[in-house]
Amino acid sequence: MKKGNQHIMYAPKIIPNVLVAFLSLAAEILFFSKSASDTVTFTWFSLAEEPVSPEWVSCLPHCKGDVDATDPGEFVTRRAEAFGNHEFDNGVEGLLRPFLQKVNFTVLSANIKADATLAPTINGYYQPYTTFTMGSEIVAVVGYTSVETPVLSLPGPHLIFEDEIKALQVQVDKLITLGYNKIIALGHSGFDVDIDIAKRVKGVDLVIGGHTNTFLYTGSVPSSEVPAGPYPFTVRSEDGRDVPVVQAFAFGKYLGYLKLVFDKSGNVLKANGNPILLDSSIAQDPGILADVDEWKKNLAQYSSQYVGKTLVYLNGTFNECRFRECNLGNLICDAMIHHNIKYADEIQWNHVSLCILNSGGIRTGIDESHKNGTITMEEVISVLPFGGTFDLVQLKGSTLKKAFENSVRRYGSSRGEFLQVSGIHVEYDLSRSVGDRVTSLSLRCSQCRVPRYESLDPDRLYKLVLPSYIADGGDGFTMIKEEKLKHDTGDLDISVFANYIKEMKRVYPTVEGRIKFRNSSVAAGANCLTLLLLGLMWALSTSL
Repeated sequence: MKKGNQHIMYAPKIIPNVLVAFLSLAAEILFFSKSASDTVTFTWFSLAEEPVSPEWVSCLPHCKGDVDATDPGEFVTRRAEAFGNHEFDNGVEGLLRPFLQKVNFTVLSANIKADATLAPTINGYYQPYTTFTMGSEIVAVVGYTSVETPVLSLPGPHLIFEDEIKALQVQVDKLITLGYNKIIALGHSGFDVDIDIAKRVKGVDLVIGGHTNTFLYTGSVPSSEVPAGPYPFTVRSEDGRDVPVVQAFAFGKYLGYLKLVFDKSGNVLKANGNPILLDSSIAQDPGILADVDEWKKNLAQYSSQYVGKTLVYLNGTFNECRFRECNLGNLICDAMIHHNIKYADEIQWNHVSLCILNSGGIRTGIDESHKNGTITMEEVISVLPFGGTFDLVQLKGSTLKKAFENSVRRYGSSRGEFLQVSGIHVEYDLSRSVGDRVTSLSLRCSQCRVPRYESLDPDRLYKLVLPSYIADGGDGFTMIKEEKLKHDTGDLDISVFANYIKEMKRVYPTVEGRIKFRNSSVAAGANCLTLLLLGLMWALSTSL
């Protein structure tokens, strides 16, 4: 039985329609809008904190009045956005001042609660849900954010991330009591959580998700992505309803387009659509284009600066760097070491010889066939868009061992904590239990005249260079934050990377066997296993 009161007025149609258009990128889902994300917005956030980011996401797109549900080119203005984990990469203060205090739409999360210390500062800048009228239809949208955000980002000690299911159910029950019978869950927790929400939260009609960049499609695929399931992905809820779940990949490549048909009691009778590939056939919005052109003037001279050239493909894809050694990870780590070469004496050839880099910090690759392999600052910023620093820390060997166990604790799920390295040889056995998968860990000596690899000593102190993000505990590396003995802030990541390429002039990094798997079949099959599980969920959902 569908929830809600029956006193909502409808347009003079046999069956009312609601059009949902959204653009899914890495850190946020855009509801009824074209635009922005963790990959794009956070780049602006880092480089031009104000006023570009809030102005940009607030104006997307220019309002075209009442939406025509039959025309995918017609969209109403941006209505709501759910917090993603990367919104907290600069802490709460880094989110409030440049962003939350200036945007003109509602930011959502039902499962983030501020404690008594922070509540007076942040309350009112985000809401658990919002409601609005679309034509004659009343729609409620309730938000959610990954409960893993404190591990993945830096929200600080004063925000509490509650279980998504429990927090959503409280707000959905409230909305039903208030008489709303079209309820959308909008959030950023990953496809598996999206499916769980659709199954377990009673009263939710649609789930729009993100975080895992899941590509769903029905029919002939317009580009190179392989669908993880149909669009929408239909889940049979515990209360007997078919609940559509959608994501629209990442990086602004697709605009999610879903048409829902409800009956007068608010039950979903039909859901169809597909992500729209935003290729050259889609006309650019003149208003947004004018704004972008104006902002680009300030960045054009910087972003077009020549850095160097690559002779090989610099592979920065998620499917490569989050599962195994990748040559772009090697290049960045080598740059981090090179930047910190200071001096040699009779005892040591350098003060630091080790580097670790979380693969989640690598956002794209560089194609040597594009522009004849030319690398400009634009490519450098695209690879490392978060505006962090490459820092020096000192820690015990036992802590470093814990860090490498964290690197593969969730192996196979395309998580960003998988470590790329320099000056380190590591071997994993994924058939072993979590926390006991590192079978060999050898480190390049620094206090030596001829560098060689030595087995890790758990009681010895080691100095290494690493991103500030994981030095501060991001991506689950809390052991580094809590157990580091020294921490020196370094230089901006893009400067370190760019200067290394400039000095080398031409780069051609290889995959060298820095990272190995004792049970190689397990590692090779990780991507296949992920797709197999998604395919199984698809089959189960369609058979129910």
